[in-house]
Amino acid sequence: MISLSIPVDKIPFIRSIEGRKFRDGKWLFPESSYETLVKYGLLDKEYKVEKKEYVQYELSDFLYKHQKEAVNKALNEDGYGLFLDTGCGKTLCGIEIAKHIGKTLVLCPLSIIKTAWVDDCNKFYPELKIINCWSNSKQKRIEALNVDGNIYVMNYESFKILKNEIRKKDFKCMIVDESSVMKNMKSQITTDILSCIDFIPRRYVLSGCPTPNHNLEIFPQIKFCNPDMFGNNYLGFQASYFHQNLENPHIWYQTQDDKDKFFKKLSEGSIFVNKADCVDLPDKIFSIKEFDLEKEQRKYYNDILNDIREHINEWSKFEFTAKLMKLREVVSGFVIQKDGSVSDFKTNKDKILEDSLNEIGNKQVIVWCQFIHEIERLAEKFNGVALTSKTKNRDDIIRGFKNGDIKLLFTHPKLLGKGATFTNCTYNIYYSLSFSYEEFKQSQDRIHRIGQTNKCTYIILQGKNTIDQRIYNCLQRKGNAVDELYLEMGLKS
Repeated sequence: MISLSIPVDKIPFIRSIEGRKFRDGKWLFPESSYETLVKYGLLDKEYKVEKKEYVQYELSDFLYKHQKEAVNKALNEDGYGLFLDTGCGKTLCGIEIAKHIGKTLVLCPLSIIKTAWVDDCNKFYPELKIINCWSNSKQKRIEALNVDGNIYVMNYESFKILKNEIRKKDFKCMIVDESSVMKNMKSQITTDILSCIDFIPRRYVLSGCPTPNHNLEIFPQIKFCNPDMFGNNYLGFQASYFHQNLENPHIWYQTQDDKDKFFKKLSEGSIFVNKADCVDLPDKIFSIKEFDLEKEQRKYYNDILNDIREHINEWSKFEFTAKLMKLREVVSGFVIQKDGSVSDFKTNKDKILEDSLNEIGNKQVIVWCQFIHEIERLAEKFNGVALTSKTKNRDDIIRGFKNGDIKLLFTHPKLLGKGATFTNCTYNIYYSLSFSYEEFKQSQDRIHRIGQTNKCTYIILQGKNTIDQRIYNCLQRKGNAVDELYLEMGLKS
């Protein structure tokens, strides 16, 4: 930091400098503000900024080059953002950081505590003791915190419950995995996590997609790592890197100059790693298999479609989405009635799935579905294993699929969207598609990631002249299918 006394009449000149602080009668500025201070005559040009020595740490041999680069950069800072694309091995980066710093608290989604953090730590770092702090009982969670270990991993809900107890522990480091959980500056979880700045000296965030909706969402994540980088004021950050839409003041956008300035600043405290740029992974092969709707299916489908066209401009987006879901149900051969009962149709979709599985043979396959009814019905029909939101032994099923005991897995992308690695599998079948590009990409990356040595095949089942085709086209454009279809069908009406 650069420490200066600033005359009162010069204070307006420093208001644009991010990360400035006033302490004990002195202004403190980050070293990156050197040129600005010289420009305004507040600092002598001959002033020498002491450059921090960059240390090359001796890291685990099994880490890839891009992982070592990310970890090295992180360890040279007290806080850092590691934004590694899905499949680039960010969990191992986090464990490596903890190995070098010491007693570490890790926050992550409940779904990946055991199958990502605990399993990977035990496999690659047997010398480290990782403590799973999740339990149905608050007392058991507290007891886990009191066990002597190296890494303490818990989900966000556990953190909310244990935050007072955590303050009493001497954590050297804190890592927030899937850090977009704190994208909203006003949320309680963000407030709780940011409070750790006061008592945990070194802090890091991990994410494959830190800003799923808007670049404004990066502010609390970076603030957690480095409170000085973008300054303490969210509105000041907003005004510095974004422009306000004059017609709609609630909308903030970035020009290309804004983006250049934004990412240049962001690069001072974080690293972005794109999978395509760092890993020589095998090809992805996409295959579309079409089928005709049966007569009863088509009639039911057309009735719903005509209803949509007639009433779309009267409906909210929620109502429209509900009707789209009905279209998708029909294409998959069933309709869920208002009373919760299910009416099944004869469908050629199952025959296409059967043919695809026969072609693949005795190899492991993940079949992605959007409805619990699909998952449960198909798992029973094709002698596979169903993984739904109701499944109690989720971790056992994941491990069973990883070690090859389970050959055919039916599930939803959200249930395996983050953290799960299945490089033992090379086939994905999409019985039905998500509306979300993020979910679609995440599901692909369960098998196409570090460690995969074989080409990955993705088979998409599509009803001819149905919403299936339109959803897939939207996903190829990386768009949101609901938004695009709502606009398209509304305009045509």
